[in-house]
Amino acid sequence: MNFIITGASKGLGKEFAKFASKYGGTIGIIASNQDRLKTIAEDLKHCSVITYTCDFTNSEAVQALIRELQADFNQVDVLINNVGAFEMGSLEETNLEQVNRMLSINFKAAFSITQSLLNVFKSQKYGTIINVGSIVTEEPRKDVSAYTISKFALQGYTKVLTDDLKDFGVKVTEIIPGSINTSSWDGIEAPKNDFVQTKDIVDATEMIIKSSLGANFEQIIVRPTNRNY
Repeated sequence: MNFIITGASKGLGKEFAKFASKYGGTIGIIASNQDRLKTIAEDLKHCSVITYTCDFTNSEAVQALIRELQADFNQVDVLINNVGAFEMGSLEETNLEQVNRMLSINFKAAFSITQSLLNVFKSQKYGTIINVGSIVTEEPRKDVSAYTISKFALQGYTKVLTDDLKDFGVKVTEIIPGSINTSSWDGIEAPKNDFVQTKDIVDATEMIIKSSLGANFEQIIVRPTNRNY
């Protein structure tokens, strides 16, 4: 199976890459940090790995990435749009520059890559697209306004994409996680053992991929049991 995974240099994205490697095939891993990508690629066994470096706030870099992906992949089994960024800020403090930055990383990256591969998915008439959303679309937060706006944009796109691909045998799922125990919490005092663990998200992903052709999990919410994060 061929996978393309964005935001694959650390945290959840790194775990997605490890998970994908057990299927063999070719894995395209994308992130802004080439050194981290190289380290991860060296650790992945039983598969072919292609690394791509991209600053998703740079439109020219995104277009260059798209050209590379289209040249390297004429078959994609699973696309995981995981790349994301988080910024604090109340609505009053939020300006258009912040909104554009959050949109570029949290929405436009997924939009641009997915759109560039639509013909691949439609022609092969199978595949899975997973967009990693956020619990803020269930419970909007005024203290992360730009981030919340961008995740709603991703959610809207995911719903339209689901409708667009439903007659082509392509599954589209939005995974909506609460707080996940990843390196982004390093140095912060928090009950990380009570958080969602990366394995929980990977297990959900495996369920999606292994489900029957007639089943599509359009949305999966995974949050801490105590619902505090």
